[in-house]
Amino acid sequence: MRTRLRRVTLSLLLSATACGGASAPEVTSPGPAAAPDASFSVWDGVYAAAQAGRGVAQYAEACSSCHAEDLRGNSNAPSLVGVSFLFVWEGRSLEELFTTIRTRMPTNAPNSLPVSSYLDIVAYILERNGYPAGSSEMEADPAVLSRIAIIAREGGA
Repeated sequence: MRTRLRRVTLSLLLSATACGGASAPEVTSPGPAAAPDASFSVWDGVYAAAQAGRGVAQYAEACSSCHAEDLRGNSNAPSLVGVSFLFVWEGRSLEELFTTIRTRMPTNAPNSLPVSSYLDIVAYILERNGYPAGSSEMEADPAVLSRIAIIAREGGA
């Protein structure tokens, strides 16, 4: 039942109109995502506090008009925090989140920010979700990011 509800909700989120009146990019459901190998999780301090700090201003400039200042979204853009965030992203890799944001956002100019800005925004999203900072900055290495699982709490329980 939860899987069916998750698919329906994800479908509704993806089909919603993007902010600014533009149509959302057509998205095909990826089906069951390949689970990250879970070598690491977002609980392992995968971003630096300074990176999340830079992400605050970048998020405010590029994302908040649709996803709101508090990251809770609106009728056209999904929430990037809390249960709503986990509903979409739990069990998926950080690489999927980063790539989705980089290639689809902002909706009126996808992939228009420097890669470092996208990384900073992802770090800010992680911080706002209560995941701890580490000592090293997150880097745009798909091989590394694909090994980092987004999970609700340490141990995935």
